[in-house]
Amino acid sequence: MAKILLVDDSKLIIEFGKSILSTEGHKVSHAPNGHEALEMMSAEKPDLILLDVVMPGMDGYEVCKRLKAEKQTHDIPVIMLTSKDETADKIKGLNIGAVDYVTKPFDAGELVARVNTQLRVKELHEALQERNRQLQELANKDGLTNLYNHRYLQEQLLKEIDRAKRYNLSLSFLLFDIDHFKHFNDTYGHQTGDVILKTLGNILNKTFRENDMAARYGGEEFAVILIHTDLGTARETAERLRKTVEAYRFEVDQNHFQITISLGVACFPHETISTAKDLVEYADKALYKAKRAGRNRVEVYMPE
Repeated sequence: MAKILLVDDSKLIIEFGKSILSTEGHKVSHAPNGHEALEMMSAEKPDLILLDVVMPGMDGYEVCKRLKAEKQTHDIPVIMLTSKDETADKIKGLNIGAVDYVTKPFDAGELVARVNTQLRVKELHEALQERNRQLQELANKDGLTNLYNHRYLQEQLLKEIDRAKRYNLSLSFLLFDIDHFKHFNDTYGHQTGDVILKTLGNILNKTFRENDMAARYGGEEFAVILIHTDLGTARETAERLRKTVEAYRFEVDQNHFQITISLGVACFPHETISTAKDLVEYADKALYKAKRAGRNRVEVYMPE
């Protein structure tokens, strides 16, 4: 069942159209003029609009223009209803975004066929958009951990630091890796190591806020962008993550393992940090400091 908005100032057309389309199982609402139709958009959210061309106050062409100018209504298919059969009138409607025309008085079979055709096209278009969204999501994700990948992380970090500069916001970056993970892989095998990485990815996805972004930076190295987060809060967040990982019992084939991580933290604004590259570089320096200090610890970037 589709929701259809019928916009026409003729009561006869409205009743006739509702009768035909309701029989097909569609839910039909109506508006007597363009102004009311535009006001009804947010509440009705129709799947398709049947729009009369000639109406008092605001004609169908103007209504169609306004619908196509708004993001919320741009993709709703519009079929124009007209008593005119002039080619120029049809071209005008199609040029401003209408998908089809039905000439009044319309034949019931033709109206149903044209409505159902456009609803099917809309359904296919939405399915294609969703498929493309899914493919893009896959392209942005690391296949093993289901975290975002290094490329997407870098893209988002550039955007976030630009936004932080523009609005004078705090932005923190965590960089961390698993302690002695090469030795772990050498001892237990890469398949066991992959399970550890995948499980750690699940932990990260559950730990951070929706607006933050966790990513696999490469190998056993991970990164997190913390939106609107100052250095003190970022340090506390990193320490909570360190403790969570340290206490977690990783299970692989009924065997249990414990790992630890070392973390480096850097924050913008800072007198020596002005770019995304700086933020990553200084988080990396802090991570190196954590490793030199014995691992399984958090260090924050401080100027020498």
